[in-house]
Amino acid sequence: MQRTIIIKRHLSYPVEKVWKTIADGQILGKWFMPNDFEPIVGWEFTFRKPPQKGWDGITWCQVIDCQSLKTVAFTYRGEATGEKTLACAGVKSDTADKAAKGIFTQLDTVLRFSVKSSAEGTLLTLEHSGFKGLKLVIVSLVMGMGWKKIMDTRLLEVLGQMSQDKK
Repeated sequence: MQRTIIIKRHLSYPVEKVWKTIADGQILGKWFMPNDFEPIVGWEFTFRKPPQKGWDGITWCQVIDCQSLKTVAFTYRGEATGEKTLACAGVKSDTADKAAKGIFTQLDTVLRFSVKSSAEGTLLTLEHSGFKGLKLVIVSLVMGMGWKKIMDTRLLEVLGQMSQDKK
């Protein structure tokens, strides 16, 4: 059993602008997570957030592909308990927390962003692959909801701010 999250968004911005949101670590940090990312194949970096229930706040990554104005991909690794998954899903229950606490997962996945010119401006594709086994397939369902929310809110806010900054 395995699953890949694939999300496509048509964005009314030029490829160059959308590319910056995925290939510039500072801009990526504004809509996703703070990081020390550089778009250089082999570059090791981390995404960091404050620790939270079931997760130390660190995601370990290494750039495995980077083609300017086309695609950037990196490994995406971390460890968490089931409590983190419940928190991401918005489930607030002591009973569920107790049941999920013993469910430990190691995430060893690949995250790829691709951009392509389209009639609307840019087609942005997110592909998060490598969710193997029942536990990680369940994690992927929750992460997929999170990715959609982030791309439909925070990413669009940052793109809008970038457009206003140029005026």
